[in-house]
Amino acid sequence: MSLTGLAVLLLFPEPLRLWLSPPPVDGLDARTTPDGRLLGHFPYAEASPQNLVEVAPGKALHRDAAQALLGMQRAAAADGVQLVVLSAFRPVTLQKELFFDVKSERNQSASERAQVSAPPGFSEHSTGYAVDLGDALAPQSDLSVSFESTAAFAWLKANAARHHFILSFPPGNAQGVSYEPWHWRFEGSADALKLFEAAHRLQRD
Repeated sequence: MSLTGLAVLLLFPEPLRLWLSPPPVDGLDARTTPDGRLLGHFPYAEASPQNLVEVAPGKALHRDAAQALLGMQRAAAADGVQLVVLSAFRPVTLQKELFFDVKSERNQSASERAQVSAPPGFSEHSTGYAVDLGDALAPQSDLSVSFESTAAFAWLKANAARHHFILSFPPGNAQGVSYEPWHWRFEGSADALKLFEAAHRLQRD
């Protein structure tokens, strides 16, 4: 190694390590940033099956998030609002399909796709703590920014924090992910708070 190369290695070891390491996702020519993000998304491990509880037919969450969500749905119903679970836990294999298959169908670049869907291994949904919610009385707003105009979203803004759910990707979020008024994550346990600390730290910086 030349003296120049050695100097670069000594002065900038982390950037060089990232540049030399293989991309973290097969088929995706992108590398993580120093804080661990890939195309704006933080890495998350997949929840263990024994920690998952069904919250709707074919949809499950981590048991802590599931209990909180069901309580939140009951509270909303008492106020005349019907919160519908559109998506919950997703295994990495499903996230891979959602990322790459839809990317191909829509002729999107990886960066464009990452604005609306996390790469596999980098999705909050794989933790079992994230849920996509809709309004039963406004199904046309499902997974759309127009959800922010529904009674369900207004109720969530006023009450979700009481049930330990927060909006993951508000407008202008530091991760660079598109605004998703339907996507909420649970932070009502020590494990969940620790898991999402990096995302909170980025928002504070």
